[in-house]
Amino acid sequence: MSASVSARSTDSSGGARIEIPEVRPGDLGSLLELPCDPESARPARRLVAAALTAWSAGELRDVAELLVSELVANAVRHTGCTRISVSVNRRKTSVWVGVRDSSRALPCRTEPKCEAESGYGLGLVETLSSCWGVAWAPRGKWVWFELRMAAP
Repeated sequence: MSASVSARSTDSSGGARIEIPEVRPGDLGSLLELPCDPESARPARRLVAAALTAWSAGELRDVAELLVSELVANAVRHTGCTRISVSVNRRKTSVWVGVRDSSRALPCRTEPKCEAESGYGLGLVETLSSCWGVAWAPRGKWVWFELRMAAP
């Protein structure tokens, strides 16, 4: 497994830049610690994209990036956490992606009102993933999804 990364550095414009761990073809997974902030969706997407590229599963990239963005947004909007973890793991026939936050509250799938701008996230996760769920962690929970990889 790749090393876990939580380093936060500053770019030349004074903005925050987060280093994404390198994922190699033989790695089984990677973990990234991030602030519980809407801007953390970008490095979460970059981590997932890097892993899928390394594992020759690029056909899953668009869906995986969309779904991890939704999970990060839900953690930021609904949990009051200060840090999140994003993990991407290769399994025999699928890729597992999870976002951990410090809340014990279960995510709640809602039916958005007509023309609503929010409320679609978990519906997208349910529709586009092979499966999804919640796993309890010592301090919080993982909300996760799996995507099936194409047969070789």
